[in-house]
Amino acid sequence: MKRFAYLAAVALFAIVASVGGQEPGRRLTNQDIIAMVKAGISDDVIIAKIRAAGTAGADAAAFDTSVDGLKALKDGNVSDVVVKVMINPAPAPAPVVVAAAAPMTMDPNLPPPEVGVYWKDGSNFVLIQGRALDQTKVGGRAGSYFTDGMRNQHWDAYVDGPHSSNVVQERRPTFYLYVPDGNDALDYVLLILNKKSNRREFQIGSFGGVTGGKSGVKKDKVIDFSAVHVGIRTYKVSLLQDLKPGEYAFFMGTGTSETMSGAHGGNRSGGAASGRLYDFSIPE
Repeated sequence: MKRFAYLAAVALFAIVASVGGQEPGRRLTNQDIIAMVKAGISDDVIIAKIRAAGTAGADAAAFDTSVDGLKALKDGNVSDVVVKVMINPAPAPAPVVVAAAAPMTMDPNLPPPEVGVYWKDGSNFVLIQGRALDQTKVGGRAGSYFTDGMRNQHWDAYVDGPHSSNVVQERRPTFYLYVPDGNDALDYVLLILNKKSNRREFQIGSFGGVTGGKSGVKKDKVIDFSAVHVGIRTYKVSLLQDLKPGEYAFFMGTGTSETMSGAHGGNRSGGAASGRLYDFSIPE
């Protein structure tokens, strides 16, 4: 009995020793794989042995992976994982790791990168809702009529409602402009809007009269500001004076001029007939 145990131990030692290194001139065969499985050696160790033999040269292993050879391996309880490595001992290529794009970081000192006008309310950026401006009307007809065209008429753009829904709770607020691509802060003007019972308006041109016609907003309705470029397409707007309670708007016109009809004498020119308006109210 002791002799039998000794012989079994010697046999197991020989198998394990063969796993650790390939004997010179000896090929690794199906029988070696089956013997290692029977000895209880794990699949990982067997696969390492197969791949080590593969790197030692073409003659270091001679596996029979024919149909009959596969049947014999199956009968020897060799796992499919090991059989696959016997068929193709080359290690699987390392997976390609694609680094995720770094998320765009938001500068807390700048407004979000979306076109618009923002009021800096403490640490928050409040969006001033913009609107397309395409409503115009002619004013000053009566004066022109009764003076036989000596007084000019004017062309006004307007928005509905006597008050803006954007309320700015500061007399000298700080604004930020995130401008469309190709524009800058010089394309904007800050205007005082004339408040009517059902609308707010500003003049964008005049025509007729002894002075002829011209386009553009009235200078006495323009509020000067300074603008500093602080980021990509971003400008910080600082006012040079406090704002009185009333209705205001940043306006970026298209610069389109129109020809007006119905004027008596003088040039019949208009002004910026369309654009985008960012209106707000300064409350009492």
